[in-house]
Amino acid sequence: MNYPTGKGIFGWKLDYMAGGDPVVMAEKAVAAGFAWVAIKVQGWASVYQPSLLAPAIRELKTRGIKVWGWGYLVGANSAGVSIAAAEAATTIKVMRDYLLEGFLIDAEAEYKRPGASAWAKTYITAIRAAMPEVPLGLCSYRFPNVHPELPWSTFLAGCDFHCPQVYWEGAHNPCVQLTTSVTQLKALKDLPIIPAGSAYARGDWAPAVADLDAFDACAKDLQLPGVTWWSFQHAEKVPEWWSAISAHTWEVPLPPLPQVDAAGKQVGAEALVRWQHPERGLVPPGAMLAVTDATEDANERVWYQAGTVWLPAASVAVVE
Repeated sequence: MNYPTGKGIFGWKLDYMAGGDPVVMAEKAVAAGFAWVAIKVQGWASVYQPSLLAPAIRELKTRGIKVWGWGYLVGANSAGVSIAAAEAATTIKVMRDYLLEGFLIDAEAEYKRPGASAWAKTYITAIRAAMPEVPLGLCSYRFPNVHPELPWSTFLAGCDFHCPQVYWEGAHNPCVQLTTSVTQLKALKDLPIIPAGSAYARGDWAPAVADLDAFDACAKDLQLPGVTWWSFQHAEKVPEWWSAISAHTWEVPLPPLPQVDAAGKQVGAEALVRWQHPERGLVPPGAMLAVTDATEDANERVWYQAGTVWLPAASVAVVE
């Protein structure tokens, strides 16, 4: 799959998420039912919070959550001198170092300056030359018609999906804004759309729980493959928001739970049933095995380790 599916959330500052504890952060993500988390790994041409990335990525992957990277790109410095090649080199580095699912390009005001199309071409060309198969998404303005200066076509020539920032600040009409965003983006290029919704406050404005529910429902009505939220560190501070987002369910096939080493590299996988509980969120296998083993209704387990497959004897029972 060359785009994220199901329910996701953006992570910005890892030291602000779950008190900076990667284990607690990953457990909260599991309990909330997130299929994927997009972590900020790049700011301009620099790796973002490099000392915190590996532990967070490892803990999320260990629990079966897909990890995507995102970076804020500017194309050129304040003097207008291109740094696009350096930004591309950083993207390639973080993708390879942390074995991320894909990368989301956050291009905003800086990419509306003269020369932006050339910077975007330099960046996209370098990424595709080094990593032709890596999934790329453009995470920018919700209404491209309002921001024609951004080099949309140049970026989208190398992207696999849209991830618009559908932030309905100052209003309470998320479905109207999402529908308009989808229409405008599809007119640019017909790609899958995974929109980002508002789970943050600004000034006197804040989204209502009804807004969060409406955004999620609208994405499903539009048959989009998933949604994401900005952001983890904001949403977790408001229990009503976190509870509402946690209650949103998306039917996404669950992949085998990966086994990763200390560096975050996958070395095996365990295929076990996980359960999306309406109140407890995504229930991991360990929470069910004690009960199923005790009743001899054990889940079938398949282990993949170093290229070898073991099939332990197991019974599988179906209870109607």
